[in-house]
Amino acid sequence: MKYIVYFLFPFLIIIALLIFFNSPFEAPVEPENQSTQQKPPKPKKGTQGNTDNPFAAAEYRYQMISTTTKTRDKFIDLIGYRLDAVEYTKENLMPAGTDFGESISWVAKGPGNVGGRIRSIIIHPTVTSRILIGAVSGGVWKTTDGGASWDSKLDAFDPIAIGSMVIDPTDPDIVYAGTGEGWGNGDAVYGGGIYKSTNFGDTWTLLSSTTSSSFRNVLKMAADVSGNIYAATKNVTTKQGGGEYTLAGGLFKSTDDGGTWSKISSTDFSHNYFNPTDVLPYTASEILYAVNNNGGTYGGIYRTTDGGTTWSKVTSGLPLSGYRRITLAQDPSHNDTVYAVFESTDKTPAGDAGLKGIYKSTNRGVSWSSVTDPPKISSTGSLSYLGTQGWYDNIMAVDPFDPDNLFVGGVDMMKSTNGGSNWSQLTYWHSYYGTPVVHADHHFIAFDPVTSGTVYSGNDGGIYKSTNSGVNWTSLNTGLEITQFYSGAISSTGSTVYGGTQDNGHLKFTSGTDWDEVFGGDGGYSAVDQTDASVAYEEYVYLEIAKTTNGGSNWITSITGLTDATDPSKCLFIAPFSMNPDNSDVLVAGSDNVWITSNGATSWNASSGTLSSGEFVSAVTVVKPTANFMGFAGTTDGKIFKCSSLDPAVGIDTWTDISPVGHNGAWVRRIVTKPSNDDTLIACYSGYNITPPLMSKHVWLSTNEGSSWTDISGDLPNVPVHSAVFDPVLSSTFYISTETGVYRTTNAGLNWTTFSSGMPTFVPVDELVIQSGTMKLLAFTHGRSVFETDSPLPVDLIAFSSSVDGNDVLLNWTTGWEQNNLRFDIQRRKYAEGKDWITVGSVEGSGTVFEQRQYSFNDLNLQTGKYEYRLIQIDNNGNSSADHELQNVVEIGVPESYALSQNYPNPFNPVTKIDFSLPVSGITKLLVFDITGRLVATIVNEQLEPGFYSYAFDAKGISSGVYFYRIESGKFIEAKRMLLIK
Repeated sequence: MKYIVYFLFPFLIIIALLIFFNSPFEAPVEPENQSTQQKPPKPKKGTQGNTDNPFAAAEYRYQMISTTTKTRDKFIDLIGYRLDAVEYTKENLMPAGTDFGESISWVAKGPGNVGGRIRSIIIHPTVTSRILIGAVSGGVWKTTDGGASWDSKLDAFDPIAIGSMVIDPTDPDIVYAGTGEGWGNGDAVYGGGIYKSTNFGDTWTLLSSTTSSSFRNVLKMAADVSGNIYAATKNVTTKQGGGEYTLAGGLFKSTDDGGTWSKISSTDFSHNYFNPTDVLPYTASEILYAVNNNGGTYGGIYRTTDGGTTWSKVTSGLPLSGYRRITLAQDPSHNDTVYAVFESTDKTPAGDAGLKGIYKSTNRGVSWSSVTDPPKISSTGSLSYLGTQGWYDNIMAVDPFDPDNLFVGGVDMMKSTNGGSNWSQLTYWHSYYGTPVVHADHHFIAFDPVTSGTVYSGNDGGIYKSTNSGVNWTSLNTGLEITQFYSGAISSTGSTVYGGTQDNGHLKFTSGTDWDEVFGGDGGYSAVDQTDASVAYEEYVYLEIAKTTNGGSNWITSITGLTDATDPSKCLFIAPFSMNPDNSDVLVAGSDNVWITSNGATSWNASSGTLSSGEFVSAVTVVKPTANFMGFAGTTDGKIFKCSSLDPAVGIDTWTDISPVGHNGAWVRRIVTKPSNDDTLIACYSGYNITPPLMSKHVWLSTNEGSSWTDISGDLPNVPVHSAVFDPVLSSTFYISTETGVYRTTNAGLNWTTFSSGMPTFVPVDELVIQSGTMKLLAFTHGRSVFETDSPLPVDLIAFSSSVDGNDVLLNWTTGWEQNNLRFDIQRRKYAEGKDWITVGSVEGSGTVFEQRQYSFNDLNLQTGKYEYRLIQIDNNGNSSADHELQNVVEIGVPESYALSQNYPNPFNPVTKIDFSLPVSGITKLLVFDITGRLVATIVNEQLEPGFYSYAFDAKGISSGVYFYRIESGKFIEAKRMLLIK
């Protein structure tokens, strides 16, 4: 959430800075429910930061995934780099077949009760229990029971950032979903095209006509009565430190169901400077669209009556300056009536208070008149309902059943029941200000098209529903797993998990997929005591660390001595801190220097001066169980520093630059040490590389405490890497989380593959952690909540191979670890025949071991042909695991010569097996004679193809004695003796 910040400089300086940078920025936030605070929550204004660092909140994620924090002289196509990374991964790094990476799956861990930012809601016009929502970094979700449960529909796609959706008015099963958020907030998520569904959201196709840069941020989608589809888009070629908006964006129209698109917005640059942000098509010819002003002379509302051939700026009754974002809303029951909400550039309580005005037209936008402004409200600090963030959340809707019922939304919602003459506050973001409490930052208002009084809000906390025109509200977030996490931490055993989120506070896992908000505002880094899970630490923005000793029931701000905390000029918006895995009372934190505590954050001491001039510390790590501790710190310009004797009692310690030679200059996101060997560490670098080589420099390995480094990025795509985990058993296996999902290497970084079975393949994962007691991985995603690996399989199969010797097959396999493993069943079937698997043998398992084990099995005397094999693992409770299938087909070829084998068993009673091989086809006889030469049985007498053969001879009808069996095939004749004993 965005709260008021008490500025350090005169207000006019702030206004000057905002005008200079000409861009909206999201504010730092403050806890809303810290139990130790006796003061009320500060009003939620969404201010632009402070004069020391006005970019802090808005640029945090952008700076993290671009190349550097401070160098702002290069244009960076971040969207294009991400799309390239996804495409490269699809083509090169998807697992080739079943292995450990596919055997272990991810399962959703929630939150299934919290939600996340929603900017679009679609309700089916006749079956209103069918609803679609678009999450800004979580994809499209569908409910068929009115919001009681939800299903994700875009997990296999990328991008999954949904900015706007529209339903085809001529066919309600056809829905279009535009990607990309593009509103200027720091955690906005990039898109890349428009999806189309023809079955109301069950399946989707990315329209190939929208894969160009023009459709990377679809701000608004709309349709006219004839079914023509419109997309208001923005394309930004980002220059670090500011926005450079290109004419690639604009207003696009499709007349063939999305097959092709034509740009119909004005070609006049002054009409398009910030690209259209809203569109309202009356007919194919008569259209309105709105363009942000941002304090200059550009922008406004534009109107065409010839389908976009010519446009005119509407000025009658509208403000000419002093406004920024404009939102349009049509009266569904009176189509000629339209409203426009103008955000103001004046954010002062004595001035516009963030709202320039609400305007009404009854002639399709030709002329306008002002509507009475809603009153200022205490929950925004005596500002309008928009606070200072009308650039971010600014929505209006008209009740289709009563045109006098007007709803507007920003920080909170307001309502008029008399066409705008009077207004009342409808929702409150915090109970201190009133009830009903609905999550702040409203982005979409939708009405049930059948039932009067039923209205929905899409906001930063998910989706809410009212059945009495807004008097009461109910959260519909059950199962809607779209929370944006910055970080996470887990206890060594048990189920204690914490995570910091964007605008949904610091959350604690409870059970199932439910989480509780234990600390409000934006949540940063987390840490859990590894010996006492009731002790944990969380961070509010700018390194404001708090501690709980009772499992999150109460929190105490714990920054005594940490004088840089809460100072945006010294700290990142989400600043790093880390707990010593060997001594949970020892923590380190990073501002522009390093801080340490050895008494559980009772007090802090500075351990370093500024490590890199003009830069922030972006990663910290501390190890060793007792003083002197060893510390590592990474900075926002890619440097890594080491302190070999980190002593809280000494004061400023000695830190040495150990940066990898040739690093990419981006943020050091994490420095992770190997649990069993502190000398071995991985450094993760963020940033899309903008100069060759593009495919390297994101993951570095050191085996000597950082004295030397090896780039182990291998064949990874050019993508920011956020965190890493060492496999606890396999020395060459590492896991990393990136801006495009989770990857795994089994050969120390030479090759990587995706590790995402069960989760959205390309979702950004900001934090990856492992629980030491269970060896489960947890992935904290930025937009799809949290996933964990399912219960570790009893067997980690790391190799499975075959070899052929004649007509025998030797199978070999290796396990990395085993838990409760009774045996392996070996199964075989003929290739491509579709028949059932048959079990051909078993091999005893090793019970529970955490080291490699090797196994083998011989499958003997097979006939010529192609075969498939798989292993089924059986535990001591009789449960079977998922199968591990051999990836290559085993082929038994044609024998080189005739052969007749000795029967087995011999002596026998009464059945024995006889094997032979034929190098060529021919009439073949296999006959049995007694000792006098009398024929007693004909086993084979037919045309046979070349190959290996095995036949059973049943002697139950003859007496004991010596017998001879003879093969005749072409010119080959051979006989052997056998003994029947009954």
